[in-house]
Amino acid sequence: MQLNNENTVVRIQVQKALFAIIVLSSVGILYTTNIEPYSLKYLGLSNLGIIFIFISAYLIFYFYHLVVKTSYLFFSDDGLKIIIRFYPLKPINPKKSAYEIPKNHFYKFSFKKTFLREEVTIYQKIGTNISKYPPFSLKGLKKEQKAKLFLALKKYQQEENS
Repeated sequence: MQLNNENTVVRIQVQKALFAIIVLSSVGILYTTNIEPYSLKYLGLSNLGIIFIFISAYLIFYFYHLVVKTSYLFFSDDGLKIIIRFYPLKPINPKKSAYEIPKNHFYKFSFKKTFLREEVTIYQKIGTNISKYPPFSLKGLKKEQKAKLFLALKKYQQEENS
């Protein structure tokens, strides 16, 4: 099975770009036209107030995706290995990571959900040693994709000896 959220990532990146263009265009229009008397009369806001609202909304949208660690994710369990590739949607130098784990070495996974984040941590067992990989975010996945990912990971999870 293969799974990726490329469409969601592209949609979010396009939304960021369009939102930036709309905000910059609006700021340009507010500064170059004499619209302030009308905005004061009908909205009760000055040009500066409107600009502040637009820029604040853009920054909230932009930083939300940074805080929740929205990421591109590729998962494949075709073949002899489980392959997981991901990178966060941050603007400067996003670290691209890839895990390739032989199916017989996959030990377990853990899921951690907080108010803003959803992360999965993968464990690999080689002999008696258990390695823990850094977590990756599920925030860019749809509900159905998360369910498929969890089913696939549970299929390869080894029973823990208590």
